[in-house]
Amino acid sequence: MRELFDQARVVAREQGLGVAAVKGIRFPFRPLFVGGAIRALREQRASVRSKEELVDLVRGFNHHGIAITSWQKTDEIVSLLEVVERLRPATVMEIGTASGGTLFMLTQVVPDDAVIVSVDLPGDEQSGSPQDRPAWRTKLYEGFARAHQRVHAIRADSHSPEAFETVRGLLGGRQIDFLFIDGDHTYDGVRGDFERYSPLVREGGLVAFHDIVPGGAGKHGDPGDVPAFWREIRERHDGAQEFVEDWEWGSCGIGVIQV
Repeated sequence: MRELFDQARVVAREQGLGVAAVKGIRFPFRPLFVGGAIRALREQRASVRSKEELVDLVRGFNHHGIAITSWQKTDEIVSLLEVVERLRPATVMEIGTASGGTLFMLTQVVPDDAVIVSVDLPGDEQSGSPQDRPAWRTKLYEGFARAHQRVHAIRADSHSPEAFETVRGLLGGRQIDFLFIDGDHTYDGVRGDFERYSPLVREGGLVAFHDIVPGGAGKHGDPGDVPAFWREIRERHDGAQEFVEDWEWGSCGIGVIQV
């Protein structure tokens, strides 16, 4: 019960008492709405006719307080989804799932029998941060799977040996075709994720990084040290691609290399 009061205090402080009252009612019942949210997503997805509409669906979806917002610019993520769709990956891995929007979009463009592995820090919604993921979201993310797909949502620190061994176990000897890194934005963090998991990517497979646009005072967001690492890794891989809507924005942007 104390946890619910803590949640309400955070929301009241950041969004006002009225919003806190509504969200305070929804918080404890969200796990009960997961099944309905999955069904609602599938119903709304049936009417989507383009990747741009898919992005709009993700941004606007809200089922009794369950949202799957993606922190991506439309042109950038659409360009990446087109690349992934052409690759037809049998195995996909995402590091840094947050609200699950990008994960959902990936399930919609990969083959019907693909294996998708998501790794994100465990958490709850008490802090109000979109990066925190309560336990019930595992069921939600696994429900993104369509046809014969399998989505494995791992609640762990991607840097930990335990997370790495869990991923290897789930892969069962398969190599990764597409790896999307959008987790720890420190230099050591993004480098660690790349050095740890890129050896699991098959030759000719793709690795993508989010937040390659440099930040700065007065700009939007905080890409951390991802831009610095991206500049280094880009120089070591011929044919690197950059999907950037605005180099002056101060965050976002997606970089892709082939390994």
